[in-house]
Amino acid sequence: MPRSPRIFFENAHYHVMARGNDKHDIFVDDLDRRTYLKLLGERKRDFGLLVPAYALMTNHIHLYLVTPKANLGEAMFRLNSSYSHYFNNRHGKSGHVFEGRYKYKLIQRDRYALALTRYIHVNPVKAGIVKSPEDYEWSSHRQYLAPRADGLADTAVIMETLGNTHETALAAYTAFICEPIPPKLWRPFDKNRNAVLGTPEFRKEHSPH
Repeated sequence: MPRSPRIFFENAHYHVMARGNDKHDIFVDDLDRRTYLKLLGERKRDFGLLVPAYALMTNHIHLYLVTPKANLGEAMFRLNSSYSHYFNNRHGKSGHVFEGRYKYKLIQRDRYALALTRYIHVNPVKAGIVKSPEDYEWSSHRQYLAPRADGLADTAVIMETLGNTHETALAAYTAFICEPIPPKLWRPFDKNRNAVLGTPEFRKEHSPH
């Protein structure tokens, strides 16, 4: 089956997911997780990416990425290959760490950015790992609650849409995260195939076919 065409353009917003080969774990311990975040930070700098949200699970990764320079493909290739080299070298393995190429969904910012951020931050709760998003160390959720100058997450991408002050935006963000999520709101992000999420006009404009 031929691969789907990739949809890359400047200032595009993506939900990116990479899974371990044969669903194997890609993080054995916290050193692996710290190393991945370090490499993500380096690729963010090298390619000028924005990272509004992320969550490192056991055998897969969820990223919300924005590409001011239309370079998602090269950035993800460098990120996955550098982590694969590290992982195989450290754990005495060989072969593929990730299952094929990464998957992604192009999203319309004003329709799906906030929902995607919630999907990513609530993922560890949905998986039964923790009871609340703030209990999970390996997502960007805590950086929304307590911003850090050296934080990896570009929280302003989301927070600037929620209020004119940090207090107002934080209250709106916290309330949204705590809302129950109907199953129909998970489905657009859970589907594995590449997709464009947005209005009919947005999907038509950016359809790869």
